Amino acid sequence: MDVILDVKFNEFAREYAERERGYPNTLNDMADAAREMCWAGFGMVDDGTGEPLEDWQACYYYNCDCQENLRKVNAEVTHAAFKSAGVETFEWRGWIVWDASNQAGHEIARSIGNGLAHYPILDDERLSEIEWDNACEMIADLYTLPEGVEPDDLIRIMPEVPHCSNCSSCDVEDAMETLGYLQCQDCNAWLKTAIEGAMCHECTEREQEGECECVPAYVHTLKHVGAYATMGDIREIQRGCETCYPVRWPHGGAKLGI
Repeated sequence: MDVILDVKFNEFAREYAERERGYPNTLNDMADAAREMCWAGFGMVDDGTGEPLEDWQACYYYNCDCQENLRKVNAEVTHAAFKSAGVETFEWRGWIVWDASNQAGHEIARSIGNGLAHYPILDDERLSEIEWDNACEMIADLYTLPEGVEPDDLIRIMPEVPHCSNCSSCDVEDAMETLGYLQCQDCNAWLKTAIEGAMCHECTEREQEGECECVPAYVHTLKHVGAYATMGDIREIQRGCETCYPVRWPHGGAKLGI
């Protein structure tokens, strides 16, 4: 035990070492870690369940957002609390550890542990901020939004922020419809229209039959008035076209609504 006499431990770190059945080996490991960091003490923080509080770094991202967001917020708040008191912290084996030779750290560690024992998050406002930012990134990754529409605009309409890309739905289509947008029937581009089955101008133009100009002329008019057509509208134009009718309906199918 002499090897750890020069290192101070907080109560929770010592208790954890005893529970791990590695006492005194675990204490020796803790003492070695403290010396490597040039600390005279080694402290751990209770996460409220009797386990050490986990640190958060991008390289440790293995779980879904629900768990990672909590870890991130609690780690940020904990590091900041120690830093404001002039107590150094470090990540050790995935946990937050601190220099237990600094007396101010003992009260901070107790306060955080007691707080987490009653409520699992140290800063609700910060958690909401992270969930909002993550939701914006998720929408931006999954959808190409039209000019003038931002992910924030959609989230404000949603009944709740989609806090996790794995566990929560993201009702972008419903939110876009509230803003007056529907997706193109063929390519899913967003159109400022309330017409179900509408097609974007590019997809509409692809319905051109050979060199006939009836559909391109129709699209030109649509663009001029800011409107969109459905497949039924396109077929109606072609039924009335002397060039397209016999090509598309060689057996007179248009008369039967085909």
